[in-house]
Amino acid sequence: MTNHLPQFQLSVKILIAGMHAFGAIASISTMTSLSPSLAFAQTVNKAHTTDTSPITIEAAEFLEWNQNEGTYIAKGEAFVQQSETSIKAGHIIARYNTGGETRNIYRVIATGEVTYLEGENIAKGNKLDYDLNASFYVLTGKNASVEGPRGRMTATESIVYNAAEVANRKVTAIGKASYKNNDGRTVFGDKLIAYIAADGTLKTIDAYENTKVITTNGTEATADKLTYVASTALANLDGNVEIIDNENIMRGDKAKIDFDREISRIISSPGGKRVSGTLTP
Repeated sequence: MTNHLPQFQLSVKILIAGMHAFGAIASISTMTSLSPSLAFAQTVNKAHTTDTSPITIEAAEFLEWNQNEGTYIAKGEAFVQQSETSIKAGHIIARYNTGGETRNIYRVIATGEVTYLEGENIAKGNKLDYDLNASFYVLTGKNASVEGPRGRMTATESIVYNAAEVANRKVTAIGKASYKNNDGRTVFGDKLIAYIAADGTLKTIDAYENTKVITTNGTEATADKLTYVASTALANLDGNVEIIDNENIMRGDKAKIDFDREISRIISSPGGKRVSGTLTP
């Protein structure tokens, strides 16, 4: 059987009007949206909305459409844009279901200095693997980041974003991760798990191994594990806790910190070591 591989060579730019939804590479019929909106977006999930604005596709080397395998490929400074949503990468592959009347995109893989932009939200990394049906993506790279008006997550290995629950989106960062909230507080850890509300606000964040939180006034608290609840500005710290405020240091097994009221309480666990502190007048 002969493969159908339309290929457009060199500095190609295609403008397709009247398409439904942004799907990384345009097909000749309706596609699903590449949304949901990225982590920390200010708007409600837009995965099921319809965008009929034109889609622009550009590539420095070629664009390829394989009708037998159900793929669209853009290579060489690849760029796809619809309205305020775009993907820029060295190489972009979009896969669609070959059966049925429509060619609905179900997976997008972008590699090579990837930048995914949606409105005010931006994700960057070496690779983006997006499962549209599951509202789930994996962003990898030494400088992976996801940023919006309400916060910024970074990691040196991967960031996994799961928007299956619109009102409780889960963002997991692995490898010297950090999350800086728009209130100025920053949480660090080898692994961070954040839960984000539909409007993009941080709900909670859990940090594991080599954890640290830095407040707006410079106070640092370290522990084996910490949990921060944004709505109450309270943090619980467990294991080898140390709180440093200028020359003042407190140590213990556990701690509770009220960031709004600037109250830190060191707690000893039953049968554990005594709490201690060095306070400078």
